[in-house]
Amino acid sequence: MYIKIIIISLLVLLFQHCVKIYFLMGFNKHIFNHYPGPCHQVEGMGFGSEDMHMLPNGMTFITSGFRQSENPRHFEKFYAQNNIKGRIYLFNMKNPRKVVQEMTLTSTEDFDKDKLQPHGISAWEDKTSGTVYLFVVNHERDGQEKIEKFQVLFDKLALQHVKSYYGDPTLKQVNDIVATSEDSFFYTNYLTTSSYIGRILETLALMPWADVGYFDGTAYRIVADGIMMANGIHMSRDGRFVYVVASLGHELRIYERRNDNSLHLREIYPLHSAPDNIIVDPVTGDLYIGLHPIGYQCMAHLDDPSVRAPSQVLQIKLKDGSVSSVTELFVDDGNLISASTVATVYNKKMLIGSFLDKLVYCDVDVPL
Repeated sequence: MYIKIIIISLLVLLFQHCVKIYFLMGFNKHIFNHYPGPCHQVEGMGFGSEDMHMLPNGMTFITSGFRQSENPRHFEKFYAQNNIKGRIYLFNMKNPRKVVQEMTLTSTEDFDKDKLQPHGISAWEDKTSGTVYLFVVNHERDGQEKIEKFQVLFDKLALQHVKSYYGDPTLKQVNDIVATSEDSFFYTNYLTTSSYIGRILETLALMPWADVGYFDGTAYRIVADGIMMANGIHMSRDGRFVYVVASLGHELRIYERRNDNSLHLREIYPLHSAPDNIIVDPVTGDLYIGLHPIGYQCMAHLDDPSVRAPSQVLQIKLKDGSVSSVTELFVDDGNLISASTVATVYNKKMLIGSFLDKLVYCDVDVPL
């Protein structure tokens, strides 16, 4: 009798879990294209534009060549056939008709440019000297999980490697980063395992095992946890709030940043779609988020990049640190841009990035 009750209870729990996966992966959803104005693919871009950081003057850094430590066969075939490698590009939002420019990298004792597999990115500008430092998450090819620090040499269109951060157990599977000074930053761990099968199992488990870490220039520590796949992270212009998106949780999490850089959860806002990266508008403070509206199609795209996946961009307005309104600016079925990961807006012009697809530029003819 008791065995039957236990078996039935387990089957009910399994059924509930499967139903949850069904809705989170978007098997019940369909999307229709709509754009904020004319859109086109940007020339001169390599494969992918996974994350970006825009300076107040419109200069935008873009990571390209996303690749994790272990990947499925179709992904590796696509990567090899197209001779994809890790790159960092610069795009001037003030001069959109000009193609993106690849930045020059030089290897050092701690950094091998040929092993760069970039993911999240963040810039920090020294207001006194005007020096810009770029922090880049690096799933180093055949290496370890790293965060690379570069000094930006705009006149040479080059990145000079300064430092590598690695070796701490809190750097598990790092996704994104936001700099708080020239030697401190928050970072997200979206998963706990690097193996392909492990990532699949951990994703299907829907467990809130992801977290946010902080490096203060000396030590690393976890400052927020209990997140279902922590992905993009950014910070408000005044530094009071830290924004984190949970891809599996389909939510935006707003944290208050305390004096010791610990994070206090202030609000969880449902997005009903899988968010990837966040950009904070340096003028208005609005958030722009690239999302995957149909999750299972995004997973199919990551398994085989030749499979198309839909794209979505949301604009989120805030008031006193809380969400006040949300506007869907862009939706595409995957033909213009597949699997959007990030978006930014400058002077009514929008730039949209992707895992391993094109970079798209749009005029924004709707109110912001």
